Amino acid sequence: MASIETRIQQAAAKNKELLRVIADTEHAVPSLAQQNRFIAELEAGVQVSDKRVQAIDRKRKKEFYEHEKYRDSVLKRFAYKATGKKEKFEARAQKEETEYFEALQEEHRESEMNKNLKEQLQAARRAGRDLEKEVERHNQMQQELDKLYDALFAGPTPGFPEEDDREQATNRAISAYQDARSRAEAEFHAVRLLGEGQERMRSALAAMDEALSHSRRDMFGGGSMSDMMERNALHRAEMDVAGARMANIQAQRMSPQVGMLPNVEISQGSLMSDVLFDNIFTDMAFHDRIKASREQVERAARAMDELAAGAMARHRELHHEFEMREAELQSARAALQKARERAFERVERGEGRS
Repeated sequence: MASIETRIQQAAAKNKELLRVIADTEHAVPSLAQQNRFIAELEAGVQVSDKRVQAIDRKRKKEFYEHEKYRDSVLKRFAYKATGKKEKFEARAQKEETEYFEALQEEHRESEMNKNLKEQLQAARRAGRDLEKEVERHNQMQQELDKLYDALFAGPTPGFPEEDDREQATNRAISAYQDARSRAEAEFHAVRLLGEGQERMRSALAAMDEALSHSRRDMFGGGSMSDMMERNALHRAEMDVAGARMANIQAQRMSPQVGMLPNVEISQGSLMSDVLFDNIFTDMAFHDRIKASREQVERAARAMDELAAGAMARHRELHHEFEMREAELQSARAALQKARERAFERVERGEGRS
């Protein structure tokens, strides 16, 4: 059997390389745990969204059936005309058409959100697979290092008390490092999501301003084109607000300290007042409702900015803590390595136990 001196000399180079690889892949352990949590949240969101898409598709088909029934019903049109109720038929036909196109818009909105969620999930899974490879490599190297140290320092080593103390300190430093990194990365995800929410809120405000502009034209004879562009802008604003709220909810799942956005209701108008009885008074009333909706969007945008600022402040603090823990871990590893080097030197010098 080889002497301890021979075994230490043979193990020295391998020990150094294993420690280097382990240090390079240390980050992957807490990162993968956080990524798996993020993937699980996205998977749950996709399941809910899939059900909503199916329900909205059924609703759209029903509205299309009602729309076609009135659009293509020559007999009904004739019957209404013969009884002097042509306007009533046209109003009902217009109502069915409007409800059908509203169902189309709702389907489009939910389909876009569903598509966005699935794209996020695919990207998260790709990142997760990359982290899994790093964690697998990290674990393999750690197992090799454990085997190496078991062969040299199996269990307590009374002859090398400094090595025992440094090893315990390193294990504590690893645990503190991983905990700090996990919390910092969770807050980083929240910052990123809230940043996306800020972009969506800014886009929603721009769409609301556009809707107000078209609404002003509509009040002064802008006609159906202004009305159509006004509604299109309101629809875009509603989609942006929904996207911002989704980002807010996802950020809350990453960091419990993230608060909720205030509720936002964007007025989309009504068939009776904005189409069948369109006049300056209904246009002015709807303009006021758009202004009120914009105030809600602006309030929510300010709240989103505050949430993002808070998350950024927390992330800075957590990142500073993480850097401290990382430095402590590096220091603990260096101290452990030095202790083992001194143990090697003592054995090489033929010195006895401490």
